Amino acid sequence: MKIFYSIVNVVIFAMAISFNLAAQDPPPPMRGPGAERIEQFKKVRLMEVMGMDEETSIRFFAHYNKHLANLRTMQKDHNALIDQLQRLSTSTAKNSEIEQVMKDIGMSEEKIAEARSKFLEELKDVISVRQIAQYVVFERNFNKNLREIMRDIAKERWERPR
Repeated sequence: MKIFYSIVNVVIFAMAISFNLAAQDPPPPMRGPGAERIEQFKKVRLMEVMGMDEETSIRFFAHYNKHLANLRTMQKDHNALIDQLQRLSTSTAKNSEIEQVMKDIGMSEEKIAEARSKFLEELKDVISVRQIAQYVVFERNFNKNLREIMRDIAKERWERPR
């Protein structure tokens, strides 16, 4: 387990450095070489945790990659709506315009939730119900651990003497 955290720490540190170099513009959501390494590591860990053989993992990751691409597109659209809402809320826009964008945001969130549910249903044809459960738990824990590691790195950098 220590090796896992060491590898993740190194990957996160490299990613933090690359994001720091592009400090003028906010970095795109988890893209670039650091994010790709994290994604590769995540896939390896998923295969280990779920105990997938090569054939199953190929079928699983075909669905998984398609799902991720779909989610990224929907999340990009969702974020654009929130940006639009931000602009409208600080302008002299009519309440009806703001309400419409808020409805669009709600529909976008529903589409994202539906896509996740559909993905989990599709997985029943590829992996067992137990493996689906392991996947869901892994996703939550991996993302939680990743946030904690990033927070720790940021805290260390903040507390480091200049």
